[in-house]
Amino acid sequence: MTSIGGELRRAARQTCFEVHEILEGDPSIDLGVRCVTWDFLDAVDEAMDYLEECDPRRAGEVSGLDIVRIDGEDRETVWRYRHADERPEKDLVQHWGFSPTQTWSRPGYAA
Repeated sequence: MTSIGGELRRAARQTCFEVHEILEGDPSIDLGVRCVTWDFLDAVDEAMDYLEECDPRRAGEVSGLDIVRIDGEDRETVWRYRHADERPEKDLVQHWGFSPTQTWSRPGYAA
């Protein structure tokens, strides 16, 4: 076996999830696997922990992360974060017609 982890994973046919750091550009560059887990929710937790550690202010130090599901020979990106995709907050009153963050109460009752 040349790659113990890869060979065992294929032999067992157990699905795993890899967290890849991505450098955005044209073309984008996969900077490599940052974590491997056996559970999707653990992979999301690891991705969030990685962002919090390496780019806590979301200033673009980490330009992207992908979670890739590996099932035998099949690979599928199942979650994606891109710093460039962050959009400024919309005017919530214009969007919804009211402020969804406002505390509502009936007259005479405390909120």
